[in-house]
This record gives sequence, structure tokens and C-alpha cells, in this order.
Amino acid sequence: MSKKAPFALRAVVCLIAASLAPAQETRGSIIGRVVDASGAIIPGVTIHAVNLATNVSISGESNAEGNFEIPYLLPGEYRITAEQTGFKSFRRDGVEVRIGERVSIPIRMELGQVSEQITVTAETPLLESAGANLGQVIDQRRIAELPIAHGNPFLLMTLSPGVSYTQNPGLDRPFEPTHIVGYAMGGVRANRSEITLDGAPNTALNHRWGAGDLMAGYTPPSDVVHEFKVQTATFDASIGHTQGGVTSVTLKSGGNSLHGTAYYSLLNPVLNANLFFANSAGQPKGHFIYNRWGTSATGPVYIPKLYNGKDRTFFTYGYEGIHESRAMGAAYGAGTLTVPTARQREGDFSELLAVGSRYQIYDPATRVALGTGRYQSQPFPNNIIPSNRINPIARNILNYYSLPNVPGTADGTNNLIRVNDPEVIKYFNHIGRVDHNIGANNRMFVRFNTYKRFSHSSDWFRSAPTGGYSDWKQHSFSIDDVHNLSATTFMNVRYSFFRLSIYQYPQPASIGFDLASLGFPRSYTDAIDPGVRAFPAISISGYSGTQNNWWRYPTHNQSLEGNVTSIKGNHTLRFGADARQYRNFQYEPHNASSGIFAFGNTWTLGPFDNSVAAPIGQGLASMLLGLPTSGGVDRKASFAAQSTIVSAYVQDDWRITPKLIVNLGLRYELEGAMTERFNRTVRGYDFSTPSPLEAQVRANYAAHPIAELPANEFRLIGGLTFPGVGSQPRALWNRDTNNIMPRAGFAYTLDQKTVIRGGFGIYFGPLGAQRGDVIQLGFSQRTEFVPTLDNGLTFIADLSNPFPNGIQEPPGAADGLLTYVGRSARFFEESPQAPRQQRWQLGVQRELPQRVLMEVAYLGNYGDSLELTRDLRALPTEYLSRSPFRDNAHINYMTQQVPNPFYPLLPGTGLSGQNVSRSYLLAGPQYSQFTGLTSTSYEGYSWYHAMQVRTERRFAAGWSVNAAYTWSKSMEAIGQLNGYLSPLEYAISTQDRPHRFVISGLWELPFGRGKRLLNAAPTVVDKVVGGWQVQGIYTAQSGPPIGFGNVLYMGDIHDITLPPGERTVARWFNTQGFDRVPANQLSFNYRTFPSRLNDVRADGVNSWDLSVLKNTRIHERVNAQFRGEFLNAFNHPMFNAPNTSPTSTAFGQVTSQRGYPRRIQLMLKLIF
Repeated sequence: MSKKAPFALRAVVCLIAASLAPAQETRGSIIGRVVDASGAIIPGVTIHAVNLATNVSISGESNAEGNFEIPYLLPGEYRITAEQTGFKSFRRDGVEVRIGERVSIPIRMELGQVSEQITVTAETPLLESAGANLGQVIDQRRIAELPIAHGNPFLLMTLSPGVSYTQNPGLDRPFEPTHIVGYAMGGVRANRSEITLDGAPNTALNHRWGAGDLMAGYTPPSDVVHEFKVQTATFDASIGHTQGGVTSVTLKSGGNSLHGTAYYSLLNPVLNANLFFANSAGQPKGHFIYNRWGTSATGPVYIPKLYNGKDRTFFTYGYEGIHESRAMGAAYGAGTLTVPTARQREGDFSELLAVGSRYQIYDPATRVALGTGRYQSQPFPNNIIPSNRINPIARNILNYYSLPNVPGTADGTNNLIRVNDPEVIKYFNHIGRVDHNIGANNRMFVRFNTYKRFSHSSDWFRSAPTGGYSDWKQHSFSIDDVHNLSATTFMNVRYSFFRLSIYQYPQPASIGFDLASLGFPRSYTDAIDPGVRAFPAISISGYSGTQNNWWRYPTHNQSLEGNVTSIKGNHTLRFGADARQYRNFQYEPHNASSGIFAFGNTWTLGPFDNSVAAPIGQGLASMLLGLPTSGGVDRKASFAAQSTIVSAYVQDDWRITPKLIVNLGLRYELEGAMTERFNRTVRGYDFSTPSPLEAQVRANYAAHPIAELPANEFRLIGGLTFPGVGSQPRALWNRDTNNIMPRAGFAYTLDQKTVIRGGFGIYFGPLGAQRGDVIQLGFSQRTEFVPTLDNGLTFIADLSNPFPNGIQEPPGAADGLLTYVGRSARFFEESPQAPRQQRWQLGVQRELPQRVLMEVAYLGNYGDSLELTRDLRALPTEYLSRSPFRDNAHINYMTQQVPNPFYPLLPGTGLSGQNVSRSYLLAGPQYSQFTGLTSTSYEGYSWYHAMQVRTERRFAAGWSVNAAYTWSKSMEAIGQLNGYLSPLEYAISTQDRPHRFVISGLWELPFGRGKRLLNAAPTVVDKVVGGWQVQGIYTAQSGPPIGFGNVLYMGDIHDITLPPGERTVARWFNTQGFDRVPANQLSFNYRTFPSRLNDVRADGVNSWDLSVLKNTRIHERVNAQFRGEFLNAFNHPMFNAPNTSPTSTAFGQVTSQRGYPRRIQLMLKLIF
């Protein structure tokens, strides 16, 4: 078959070859056994499951062992009937089938005529007696009535035990795909779990914002969602493509009655609370306008005089729009930034000297060589830069910066609160589904959905050249067919397609920005295509910077999948295969195309070149002097990447006895390696071939060797390799063929009210997601800003002439092993292993009085082959000082400047200077042709242990309550304290949240007609007192562990944590015991202080979301509903982590909050 054959055709061939295929099933099943009055099995009984909403009947038959199963049932209520000659007919109404559940309905028949009927009245079983999966169903009423921000149903995922939200809670809108799935599940990191919509994949690989992350493809309006199920541990072999849990969403599927909604919602800024720190500083509430509206409808398809779809064809449609304008600080919890003061913009830093002498600015023009490999500079008198020394380009750039609006800390940090930097968003969302009952043995549905998001944001400059636009467009489509091949064999096939295109670009005023207006020379500005010119990206040490995002990122996914279910004796067999294709594109030729400049403290610290830098001030001084530390102009290539995954599985649900079901399964996934359409990418690294530079560099080095590295031992190894070049294949890695996943589970019914369940399973994540992006070194290249060749004694480039030798064009792969030398490079391991998770659980379900289900379970998870970054140019540990204090002699020795053996071989790069530090030559010397070299490897591991407790009372008698508690510990080893060759640090995980409790409830107040109180009230009274309902969610969650650097701490680490009663934003942890003197800070020391401490944590979650609603009947079939929703009702701020830099004046302080203050949503909804 041609390689150009359409993917769908090739996938069909694969599926036929492997029989039929599985799905992440979102429907339910009814299972059971048919017996007579004596308990003897009855084979050949015809069982019908009739959907009460659609009147569609689906049939099955008991086999020789009396067992039956009717799969692929849409969630809803069913009537179960059974018929057999010689027996009375059986009927049971009100059987509730929920998403992904196998409901056990025993059928006992009596001798008699079929015309006679036995009617059984019983509640739907609460216990899950057919499998071991851990999960929680979020029912339709909760989705429709609980208070949730923006009507985003995914926010209710946290009602399930074992789920914790680890992202910024302020990013909760339905069009924020990377954050609405930011949940850690069952010990697996956030954004690693699968989401399905009507069984079809609803996640995309996130190559833009996070390596290894998945992002949600689409968020349906809550009014069209029937229910969804969150599973944190699954032991069914049909479930794959995930390291963690699965969230399965099913839409409403219509019925014979027309139902729908129309609503309008707003958030009133007058009612909302202020941000904590803005309020503390006396700042007003930020700008805020919010409107959300929508409609939905379900019912039979009816075309007058042409078609009546009653009992046959049904539709669901939903639309939602959002128009929002809000302050960026409120949106992202950023809150506070740092900008130069008016005096600092004029070169006057004298106010910083009052804070401490460490803020002294040194004059790079006075730098001299001491002859010992050290350099020394003199301070600016009074910490003031003469006005005639200030670079005019720097002054022009700073004119775009906002001035401070609050004093900030003692040294001026956090002196700008973002209260009125607007972000304007318009969002339009459409979704539709049509279900058609073709015949007694065949039914299908088609779903489509699309959304468009357009946003305009102004960064804190509040100026046209630095704002930006985002344009997001999403489309997806799915078709699903179920066919009853016989009374005991059923087939399901599904195809789905997904596309998301994200386009980020500057404001029109910035496109074509005249760089010459800032003062840049024409030789520089003319080298940049006018169509991509924009305001340059600026980074200043200690201050907030700017960025210029300009890119397009489309992603396409499609899948073909299915399922075959066959009941054989005491076995329910399922088997099949599925095929998925992922395509990711990126086009960003404009990012940093107009220049990116970083201003550090290299040129303005002192008195020596290795002195401790000031926390703030020196970077800005470098800018005013026109001396960037680094920078460049980018020329970037686009990419078009593709990968495929084909998988197969077999599952046997074996009913060994009426009380015991064992689930046995085996799954295999084969992921094809990613390819780039035109091979515009790095494949790996050649560790076997000497670098083409080796001979010349060795000769240079031999003339000036250092004592630690004899000249005869100095080598240069290899370089980057490229797909399709030489003997390299096109694939970006050698595929992993060992992804075999056994699964096993059991459910034992101890008695009518108790089930014991357990399971074990292995899971692999897709490597394509772990790649993060396509490395295009050589095809994309930066022309480096090189300010000096002699360590700052003289400068050959500055802001006034940043690139005297012009702008370089990328060579692609033409330079071979010399590609990107003199720069920092990275690559991926060529033979990676897919990340693996091993998960097990043992638990008990018990039905309590009042039909309350309680479950207690232990869940364990071990992950290995986890992704981590290796720094091949890290300094070996033998060159780190073992002193517990700052070792100035060792620092001086390691930072001593020695002759650069690469000089003058690599002009215009980071190795163009005459000297390098001694430590540079000792850090991975065999790779020293690269200023940095990192690889992605798969050696990490993690552990997770948890107790999960949940209680559930389904809605009855006017109330419902669900509660979930998780007590857990998560450990991981995915980093190192002391470089490449040191062991992995086994530390508390950044995802660890030891305690999480969430409870949700709905309560119809018992007043008015049909209620316990005032049930005979007059109409007027009933309109006032009837129809009231309250509901709410309370969430408490531990905060994340706080990370520290290589600090100098001389106390007991257990004393760092403060008791809750002593913890404030001004002193979040005990700062005593930390050495805060800048001159004492560690450098080139062997690290022993852990990266994270279990007992030192950032703020947790303590949030009440409450609502009150009033239903008023205004017509026989029309209700008007008014609701007020109070999100974070008691205005508990959730703070960001405190400052952990000991030399900062804000050390130990919290300066910003995460998420929102209290918001009040008001809604009017018509329900018919």
C-alpha cells in the first residue's frame, strides 16, 4: 500500500487484521443470571432493556449457564423484561445505568404463562460487584446545579477521591485546555491522564506549554453533559493511552420529549471581593466585566410532513458564549511585579545603598585584570550612573515600562500591582449530537463540536507595542456504531477526528514595529523582515520583563477504534485493537525575530568578577549602560510532526461463582516513533565519533593545560545527529516494543451489602507526549549577542550596535557534527522507554442505611522509566567543595579565567572569547564544544500510597451528599542535587498533597407544594416559599512542598515550619537559621540541603463554593430558575509559595495569591 494512503484507510486495514477494536467505554451494561424459583439456571431467556426516555429496546439472551449481559447502554433509566415459554414474564422498572458501570440485575422467574407477569420493585444496586476499578460518577444533577465557575463541568473532577488539582486555580475557564486537566490522579503527575468524550479521545499532546503534558481538547457546556466518571485506578485492559486515570464524559442523547434550557449569567464586579494584596495596599478592585449565555435542547428529530423521529432518531444541541474583560492580575494570580523607579531610570540607585552595601553598582569601564585570572571593578560614586553614560536605546525602552504604584519591599521589589491590565476574551462554543436507532440490532450516533476563542491581552506595560492577541479554533467529529451480531455477541466501531489551532500574535500596532524608533541602527533593523518586526523581548535581572509571542500551533488527532463483546458460559469476553494518529505543527518564525536581550549583573557586580550579585539593581544598571549579558536574534523553522499508536487487548470477566467475579486482561500498545515531514530536527547525539574540532582544539589546549586535566586526556566527542542524514533513520527515536500491560482484578460479594474488590495493572504513557517538542537546532538558530572577547576589559558590541557582523542564517543539518557548537544544545535519548506505572488497590464497599454507599480503599502506585533531564556538562562532584560554608578559595580557583582552547575557532558564539573559567573545562570536557549539553533520559521513578474514602448518597427525598477524603504520600526521584553523575534525589514530590477532603451536597428546602411543609399553600404563597434549593462544595487540601536552593542553613530543618497560628504572609516559615548575608552564600559547594522539605509547604486550599437557587413554574412545562453562586464564598485567599531566596528582602514572605477572591455569579435560566 502506498505510504500516501489516507490514514483512515490504513487504520481500517490494521483493524481488520487485528479483528475489531476497543474503546474507552462511556456507556453501561446490565448483567445478571436467570434462575427459576428453585435456583436452577434457565438458558435461552430473552431479556429486553428499554430506555425509558427513548423507548428504544435492546435485547440479549441468557446462555447455557443462565448468564446474560446487555452492553453499550446509554446512561439513564431502563425497564428490564424477560420472557421464556413456560414461565411468567418478568419486569423490573427504574433500573439506573450509570456511565461505565455494569449493573447486576438477578432475574428469578416462576412457572406460568408468558401473559402473566412478575413485577419486581427494587432499588438499583449501589455496590459495584462486577469489577475492581476505583472511580466516582458525577451525576447530571450535580453538573447542572452545583456552583462551578463558568459552568465548566471538568472542575467537578475533584469531587472524586485520589484526585488533586495542582495548577493555578485562577485558570478555570472552559477554554484553558492545559489547566482544566491539571489534576494529579492516583499518584501520577498532573496532565498525564486521559479524557474521553462519548468514548472518543478528548486530549491532545501539549508540545507548546509542557513536555509530557496532555491538554483537554474540548469542554462541553454543562447543560448538555449527562454525567461523567472519574476513574483513578482502572484494571480493565480496554483502557489505555494513559499513565494515570481516565475521565469519561457522556453527553445527553435526546428522548421522545423535548427538553431544553436558555440562560444568562453575569459576575458583578461590585459584588466581587478584591485581591488580597491589592486590598492590603489600598488599591481598588481591578477591572472586571463578565457575561455568559447559552442554550440547549434535546428531543426527537421532527421535520413536519417529512419525518417523525419518535422512538427512533434524537438530537442534542448546545451553545454557549462568554464575553469577559478582566484584570490580568486577577486572571493569573500574578498580582505583583517589579518595575524600575523613576530615579532608577535616570541612573540613580542611591536609595538602594540605604538598604545595604550589597546593592552597590560597579562601573564596567573601570574593570582591570589582576593577573590571577580575576577581574576587578570600581563602584559608581553614591551608586549613581552619570547621565551621559546612559544608553539612549535603554532609555527609550524603559519609557514603555509602567511606573510603580505601591512601595513594595525594602529594596523596591513587588512595587507594581496589576489591577487594571485588561484581558478581553470572546468565546463561542457549539456542540451537537444525533442518535439514530437503525433497527432492533443496530444503532449509531454522530457528534460534532467546535469552539472559537478570541482574546486580547495587554501586558503590564499598558502600551500598544507589547500587547497581544490569541485566536483559538477547535473542531472535532465522532461517529459511533453498535451492532448486535447475535443475542450474546455485540460489536462497536468508532471513528473520531480532532483539530485545535492556536494562533498567538502581537497587537497590530506592534507588527512592523519600527525598531529604529528605539534607536537601533539601520544595519540591524534592515536585516529583519518588515513583516515580522516587533518590540524586542527584554529581560532584566530582578525586574519583570517583556516577551513577544508570535506563533501558530495546530494539532490534529484521529482515531479508529471499536469493541467486540461476547458472552460465553461464565465468561464475558472483549477483545480488539485501536489506531490513533497524532499530528502536531508549529510555525513561529517571529519569536525573538526582532531581538531578545537579557541584562544580568555580570558587568556591574563587584568588586571582583566572582563577587556575590545584588538581589536587584545591577541588571538594570547594565541595561542603562547598554550592555546586555546575552541576547540574540532568532531565525526559526516550522515543523510538522507525526506519530501513531496501534494497540490490541483481550479482556475476560469471569464469573467463577455467583459471589466472585475475576477480571483478567492483557493489553499491548505499539507506538510508532515520531517523524518530522522534512527531517527538520535533531535525532540524537553521536557518542562514538571524535568532534571535527578535536585536533585543533587539543593542540590549543596542549599549549595551556590545567592541572586537573592532562593534555593527553583531553578529548572532544561527537555532536548532534539528524534524521535521514548518513545512516540515521527518519524516525526520531528507536521505538519501544515492550509495552505489554497485564491487568487483573476481582470483586467478591461478601453479603448483600458488602463487596471486597482489588486489582493490579501496568500502564504505559505515550512517548510522543514525553518529547515535549521537536528540537530544531541548526534549522532554527540564534545569532548570539557577543559583547566582549576579553571578559569585559573591552566591549565589541552593545545596544547601539548589537550585531556588528550581521545576522546569521540557519545551516540546517549541513554542518553535521559541528552543528550548534559554541552554543547550548540538547537532545533526546535515541532508545527511550515509555514511562510505566504499576498500580494496585484493595478496598471494601459497604451499603449503609439511607442507601448511602461507603468505600474505603488502599491504592498504591510505582512509576519507573520516568522522564528527567541529564546535564552532561555538570561539574563532577569531586570538584565541589565539601565545606559546609562558602569556600572563597575554592570559588576563586574554579572561576579563575584560563586560556580558551576554542579561541578563535568559533566566532560569534559563546566560545568566541579569549578565556574561559577553569570550571568550564572540568565540566564534561569531552562535550565542551557546547556551552551546555542536556539530554532527556528515562531513569526516574516514583512511589505513591494512599487511603481513599468516599461516601455517596444519590439524590432522593430532596437531598444528596457526596464526600471524599484522600490521605496520601507521593515520593519521586526525577532530579539530582549535584549534577550528572550524582545519584537521583529521592524526595517528596512536587505533586504531593497529603490530605484532601471534599464534600458536595444538594438540598431542596421542604417548603411549598409537593413538599413536607406548606404543601397545600395557596398559589401566591407557593410562588414565594416553594422551589428553593441550596447546594455547595467545600474543599480542603494540603499545600505543595516548597522548594529551596542550595542555601546555607545552620539549624534543625524541623524548626523551619511554623505552627499554623504563627504563619503569616510576612513570615510564612521560620527564617532563623538561614545565613542571609550575600557574601556568605554557597557556590561550588556539594549540596546536602534537600530540594524540598515535607513539612514546609505553601498555602493549601480552604474554599467554600455555595449557591442558592429558586425554581418558579411559569407554564405547565416551563420553569424559571434564578440562582446566585458564591465562589470562594468566605473569601479565603490561596497564596502563592513564599520567597525562598535568603538574600532577598522578601525572604520568607508571600507576595501574591493564586486564583480568585470571592466571586458572585448571578444567573437566570429557563428550563423546559
